[in-house]
Amino acid sequence: MVRFDDLLTRCKRRNSKAMMELYNICAMPVYNASLHIVMNEFDAEEIMQDSILKAFDNIDRFLGTEKDFIAFVKKIAVNKSIDWFRKNSKTPLFTEVGNNIVVEQYDDDDDELIFSVDMIKEKIDSLPNGYRMVLYLHLVDELDFADIAEVMNIKPSSVRSQYARAKEKLKRELGIRS
Repeated sequence: MVRFDDLLTRCKRRNSKAMMELYNICAMPVYNASLHIVMNEFDAEEIMQDSILKAFDNIDRFLGTEKDFIAFVKKIAVNKSIDWFRKNSKTPLFTEVGNNIVVEQYDDDDDELIFSVDMIKEKIDSLPNGYRMVLYLHLVDELDFADIAEVMNIKPSSVRSQYARAKEKLKRELGIRS
Protein backbone atom coordinates (compact mmCIF):
# COMPACT_ATOMS: atom_id res chain seq x y z
CA MET A 1 0.00 0.00 0.00
CA VAL A 2 2.05 2.89 -1.35
CA ARG A 3 -0.21 5.62 0.02
CA PHE A 4 0.15 4.45 3.64
CA ASP A 5 3.90 3.90 3.21
CA ASP A 6 4.24 7.50 2.03
CA LEU A 7 2.08 8.74 4.91
CA LEU A 8 4.15 6.77 7.40
CA THR A 9 7.40 8.12 5.97
CA ARG A 10 6.11 11.69 6.26
CA CYS A 11 4.97 11.02 9.85
CA LYS A 12 8.43 9.70 10.73
CA ARG A 13 9.78 13.04 9.46
CA ARG A 14 7.32 14.73 11.87
CA ASN A 15 5.24 16.26 9.07
CA SER A 16 2.28 17.72 10.99
CA LYS A 17 -0.16 17.40 8.08
CA ALA A 18 0.69 13.71 7.66
CA MET A 19 0.42 13.14 11.41
CA MET A 20 -3.02 14.74 11.42
CA GLU A 21 -4.08 12.52 8.52
CA LEU A 22 -2.88 9.40 10.34
CA TYR A 23 -4.57 10.63 13.52
CA ASN A 24 -7.86 10.94 11.61
CA ILE A 25 -7.47 7.40 10.25
CA CYS A 26 -6.94 5.95 13.73
CA ALA A 27 -9.16 8.13 15.89
CA MET A 28 -12.56 6.45 15.57
CA PRO A 29 -11.51 2.77 15.85
CA VAL A 30 -9.21 3.59 18.78
CA TYR A 31 -11.89 5.70 20.49
CA ASN A 32 -14.45 2.89 20.11
CA ALA A 33 -12.03 0.32 21.54
CA SER A 34 -11.54 2.50 24.59
CA LEU A 35 -15.20 3.44 24.97
CA HIS A 36 -16.22 -0.24 25.11
CA ILE A 37 -14.11 -0.59 28.22
CA VAL A 38 -14.33 2.71 30.10
CA MET A 39 -18.00 3.37 29.15
CA ASN A 40 -17.38 7.11 29.38
CA GLU A 41 -17.00 9.36 26.32
CA PHE A 42 -14.71 11.93 27.95
CA ASP A 43 -12.24 9.37 29.29
CA ALA A 44 -12.39 7.32 26.07
CA GLU A 45 -11.45 10.41 24.06
CA GLU A 46 -8.58 11.23 26.40
CA ILE A 47 -7.29 7.65 26.25
CA MET A 48 -7.61 7.70 22.46
CA GLN A 49 -5.55 10.87 22.21
CA ASP A 50 -2.90 9.60 24.66
CA SER A 51 -2.69 6.29 22.76
CA ILE A 52 -2.18 7.94 19.38
CA LEU A 53 0.44 10.28 20.85
CA LYS A 54 2.26 7.31 22.37
CA ALA A 55 2.16 5.56 18.98
CA PHE A 56 3.59 8.70 17.34
CA ASP A 57 6.39 8.71 19.92
CA ASN A 58 7.31 5.20 18.75
CA ILE A 59 6.53 5.62 15.05
CA ASP A 60 10.19 5.51 13.99
CA ARG A 61 10.31 1.82 14.91
CA PHE A 62 6.99 0.94 13.24
CA LEU A 63 7.01 -1.25 10.14
CA GLY A 64 3.71 -2.46 8.77
CA THR A 65 0.46 -1.67 7.05
CA GLU A 66 -2.30 0.78 7.89
CA LYS A 67 -4.26 -2.07 9.46
CA ASP A 68 -1.22 -3.03 11.55
CA PHE A 69 -0.81 0.56 12.74
CA ILE A 70 -4.46 0.83 13.76
CA ALA A 71 -4.17 -2.51 15.62
CA PHE A 72 -0.98 -1.25 17.29
CA VAL A 73 -2.70 1.93 18.52
CA LYS A 74 -5.84 0.01 19.56
CA LYS A 75 -3.70 -2.31 21.67
CA ILE A 76 -2.16 0.70 23.41
CA ALA A 77 -5.68 2.09 23.98
CA VAL A 78 -7.00 -1.22 25.32
CA ASN A 79 -4.11 -1.43 27.80
CA LYS A 80 -4.65 2.18 28.90
CA SER A 81 -8.41 1.61 29.14
CA ILE A 82 -8.04 -1.46 31.31
CA ASP A 83 -5.58 0.39 33.54
CA TRP A 84 -8.08 3.26 33.78
CA PHE A 85 -10.87 0.81 34.59
CA ARG A 86 -8.88 -0.89 37.33
CA LYS A 87 -8.00 2.45 38.89
CA ASN A 88 -11.44 4.06 38.66
CA SER A 89 -13.98 1.28 38.97
CA LYS A 90 -15.36 -0.04 42.23
CA THR A 91 -16.48 -3.27 40.59
CA PRO A 92 -14.12 -6.12 39.68
CA LEU A 93 -13.22 -6.92 36.09
CA PHE A 94 -14.56 -10.44 36.43
CA THR A 95 -17.28 -11.89 38.56
CA GLU A 96 -17.57 -15.56 39.29
CA VAL A 97 -20.83 -17.10 38.18
CA GLY A 98 -20.03 -20.76 38.61
CA ASN A 99 -19.48 -23.39 35.95
CA ASN A 100 -23.10 -24.10 35.05
CA ILE A 101 -25.10 -21.89 32.74
CA VAL A 102 -28.83 -22.48 32.75
CA VAL A 103 -30.53 -21.61 29.47
CA GLU A 104 -34.31 -21.32 29.39
CA GLN A 105 -36.13 -23.71 27.10
CA TYR A 106 -38.38 -22.23 24.44
CA ASP A 107 -41.34 -23.56 22.49
CA ASP A 108 -40.81 -24.35 18.81
CA ASP A 109 -43.59 -21.96 17.80
CA ASP A 110 -41.79 -18.78 18.96
CA ASP A 111 -41.82 -15.93 16.47
CA GLU A 112 -38.65 -15.01 14.66
CA LEU A 113 -36.52 -12.72 16.82
CA ILE A 114 -35.31 -9.44 15.32
CA PHE A 115 -32.80 -7.20 17.06
CA SER A 116 -31.52 -3.74 16.31
CA VAL A 117 -27.81 -2.98 16.64
CA ASP A 118 -28.66 -0.53 19.44
CA MET A 119 -30.58 -3.20 21.33
CA ILE A 120 -27.71 -5.67 21.09
CA LYS A 121 -25.21 -3.00 22.16
CA GLU A 122 -27.45 -2.08 25.11
CA LYS A 123 -27.61 -5.73 26.20
CA ILE A 124 -23.83 -6.14 25.88
CA ASP A 125 -23.27 -2.94 27.86
CA SER A 126 -25.48 -4.28 30.66
CA LEU A 127 -23.38 -7.44 31.06
CA PRO A 128 -20.91 -7.73 33.95
CA ASN A 129 -17.69 -5.84 33.24
CA GLY A 130 -15.49 -8.82 32.42
CA TYR A 131 -18.06 -10.31 30.06
CA ARG A 132 -18.60 -6.98 28.31
CA MET A 133 -14.88 -6.35 27.86
CA VAL A 134 -14.10 -9.82 26.55
CA LEU A 135 -16.96 -9.66 24.04
CA TYR A 136 -15.95 -6.24 22.74
CA LEU A 137 -12.24 -7.04 22.64
CA HIS A 138 -12.80 -10.30 20.76
CA LEU A 139 -15.76 -9.51 18.50
CA VAL A 140 -15.37 -5.80 17.82
CA ASP A 141 -11.67 -5.13 18.30
CA GLU A 142 -10.80 -8.55 16.85
CA LEU A 143 -8.18 -9.46 19.46
CA ASP A 144 -7.50 -13.15 19.90
CA PHE A 145 -7.81 -14.77 23.31
CA ALA A 146 -4.05 -14.75 23.92
CA ASP A 147 -3.87 -10.98 23.30
CA ILE A 148 -6.87 -10.35 25.54
CA ALA A 149 -5.29 -12.47 28.26
CA GLU A 150 -2.08 -10.49 27.97
CA VAL A 151 -3.71 -7.05 28.25
CA MET A 152 -6.05 -8.16 31.03
CA ASN A 153 -3.28 -10.02 32.86
CA ILE A 154 -5.23 -13.29 33.10
CA LYS A 155 -4.86 -16.78 31.61
CA PRO A 156 -6.09 -17.45 28.03
CA SER A 157 -8.28 -20.24 29.43
CA SER A 158 -9.98 -17.68 31.70
CA VAL A 159 -10.62 -15.45 28.70
CA ARG A 160 -12.15 -18.34 26.75
CA SER A 161 -14.31 -19.24 29.74
CA GLN A 162 -15.46 -15.64 30.23
CA TYR A 163 -16.18 -15.37 26.50
CA ALA A 164 -18.31 -18.54 26.51
CA ARG A 165 -20.19 -17.39 29.60
CA ALA A 166 -20.67 -13.91 28.14
CA LYS A 167 -22.12 -15.33 24.92
CA GLU A 168 -24.54 -17.54 26.86
CA LYS A 169 -25.62 -14.68 29.12
CA LEU A 170 -26.10 -12.41 26.11
CA LYS A 171 -28.20 -15.08 24.39
CA ARG A 172 -30.37 -15.36 27.49
CA GLU A 173 -30.72 -11.57 27.72
CA LEU A 174 -31.81 -11.48 24.07
CA GLY A 175 -34.12 -14.48 24.45
CA ILE A 176 -32.21 -16.62 21.96
CA ARG A 177 -32.34 -20.40 22.18
CA SER A 178 -29.09 -22.24 22.70
